[in-house]
Amino acid sequence: FAGTAEPGKSFRDGCEELLARCQAALGRVPAVMRLHVSDIANQAGVVEELTASLSASVAVVGQAPTGGSRVAMEAYALDSASPTLADGVLSIPLRHYELLFMGSAATSERGSGPQMTAELQAVAAVLAHRGGTLANNLQRTWIYCRDIDNNYMGLVEARRRYFTEHGLTADTHYIASTGIEGQSHPHDQLVRMDSFALFGHEPAQIEYMQALDHLSPTHVYGVTFERGTRIIYGDRSHYLLSGTASIDRDGKILYECDVVAQAERVIDNVTALLENHGGTLADLRQAVVYLRDPADAAPVEAVMSRRLSAETPRIMVKGPVCRPGWLVELDGVAVNAQGDSRFKEFC
Repeated sequence: FAGTAEPGKSFRDGCEELLARCQAALGRVPAVMRLHVSDIANQAGVVEELTASLSASVAVVGQAPTGGSRVAMEAYALDSASPTLADGVLSIPLRHYELLFMGSAATSERGSGPQMTAELQAVAAVLAHRGGTLANNLQRTWIYCRDIDNNYMGLVEARRRYFTEHGLTADTHYIASTGIEGQSHPHDQLVRMDSFALFGHEPAQIEYMQALDHLSPTHVYGVTFERGTRIIYGDRSHYLLSGTASIDRDGKILYECDVVAQAERVIDNVTALLENHGGTLADLRQAVVYLRDPADAAPVEAVMSRRLSAETPRIMVKGPVCRPGWLVELDGVAVNAQGDSRFKEFC
């Protein structure tokens, strides 16, 4: 599910609207929710109050929806699954696999670099407790950075160091990720990270996505994440698409100052990634569009409405990308029936 509350509603009413729409669409209470809000300092407490009784992983990010709404939501649920929430870790046990969703870790560290390290350490500890590792089990991260133009390099350098120490390099693999501007609460939390991990799979089920005729590897320009991760099950494939911008095969920004051309290239790049790994753009099941300038919402929405299926739920929020020249970015999840009988079914 992905949706935006009706503009003009109070924040509380908007949240209640989205919770009702989400449960109607999914047929049950979601297990994982992320709310993108317009004023996190004053709204985080309302979200906590409204979701306190739910056994769900709930994240709140300061990324105002475009169009005048106060809140947008992404949510995920599984039929016949019984999630459990303990110490901020949501476990969804399936017949053959376990899915883990982890929220941001509390830390007393100051600065984007130390806070990034603390987030990774916390996830590594959760995985180690279950006999896992970052390299084998962590599949996706969402990293939100306050004032990204000034704080992004700190988290990039800290992540690179930590990954290297744990065997994640350009010669092995990184983790699919979105790194985008987003505010956290309290205000001195410069970095927050949400994570997804998988247990019970075989190494051959994981494909790290690339489309080298369209997008360079990220290490070419000094960052350390995968363009996406395809997880192949016996009956289907899930595609975890990282934040994707208007980039070329050399790692350069394409179409500077032209948001429409950049939006077109974003969709071209996502299409290339999917088609390189047995998928198509029609397989996209959910998307988030991030804008540096909310004033660009109308022309970007025109591109998205033309290029993406009307059946694909998506939201659009203010979220400046890691380079000022990138005006728009998209991430999402795709699913298709391209499974492999060598592996166990998803559920």
